[in-house]
Parts: sequence; structure tokens; C-alpha cells
Amino acid sequence: MKFKLLPRLVALLVLAVLVSLLLELPFFWRQFYPIRYKKFIVEQAAANNLDMALVTAVIKVESNFRSDAVSKANARGLMQLRPNTAKEVAQGLGHIVDDAFPEKLFDPEYNITLGTRYLAAMLKQFGGDEILALAAYNAGPTKLRSWLDKGIWDGTWKNRRQIPYPETRNYLDKVRQAKERYRKLYKND
Repeated sequence: MKFKLLPRLVALLVLAVLVSLLLELPFFWRQFYPIRYKKFIVEQAAANNLDMALVTAVIKVESNFRSDAVSKANARGLMQLRPNTAKEVAQGLGHIVDDAFPEKLFDPEYNITLGTRYLAAMLKQFGGDEILALAAYNAGPTKLRSWLDKGIWDGTWKNRRQIPYPETRNYLDKVRQAKERYRKLYKND
């Protein structure tokens, strides 16, 4: 009986070793963390003084690289911009905003242009603090300021569980995890 169990245990051990080796291969993880529109992400990240891994992580978490994504809040495209927010950013860039504007948010390059500009604006507005900028990107800067002003959240990563919106708490966790994964997987690209 013991001798029949030994080959099974050895086979399971070999399988476990093979699986753990596979999980360490960048090729494996790149299937789960792809970068679509990489050239444009790199260009717009640089143009807005943003970390490419951060921009890519925001896109991954916001839309999973689906340019046709629409949220319950009517946020659109890769970086999930609400039409009013996108309109303000576009006007700030001197772009024409007409009746067809909301549909333009599904264009990957245009969405990334506006989304990176907005993310950079959130970073600037919140003193370069990436956690605050991401919370503002997700929940809105007005809502974030009310949490900070009322002492609901102290604005730190350590105390992010104080954030009253579960979606924003989860968003911060997901973006941070994706950013680290992208940084590790694509550091030599």
C-alpha cells in the first residue's frame, strides 16, 4: 500500500515544482497583463510626466483594454472617462467639443490622451501623491476632498480601509497590484 502511494506523491511534487516554475515566467504573466496600445501609452505617459506602468495599470483596472467599455456611471473607453470630465479636459487642451464628442471617447488614442492628462491633473492637484490622485480619479476630486476635510480618511495607503466607497478601496488595491506587475514584467522593454 505504501509503495503505491510513493509514485503518486513524487508525481504531485514534480507537478508542483513545474507549476511554480511556470508561474515565475514572464511569458505566463504577460498573458494576464498585456499592454495594448503600448506605443501610444508610452508617448502620452511621457508627455504628461507619468509612469508608464501606472497608466497601463489604470487602463487594465478601468477597462481591461476594452476600448468600447461603458460603466454604470457612463464612463467610457479605455481610461473610463465620464463625458463631462472628458469635456473639461478636452476644452483645456483646446479641442473642439461637439455633439459627436462622447463617441470620440471610444477612440483609444483620444481616450488615452484625455485620460493621461486628467490623471496628471489629479497628481498635480493632490501634490504628487499617487494614492490621493488615484482615489480622486476613481471617486472624483470633490468627493475625495470631502473625505479628507471631514477626517473620514487620512489619505494614507495604510489607512485606505477608511475610504467609505468599497469600489475606491478595491480600485486602489487593484491599480497598485497591476502597476507592480507591469513594472516587473516589462522593465526591460
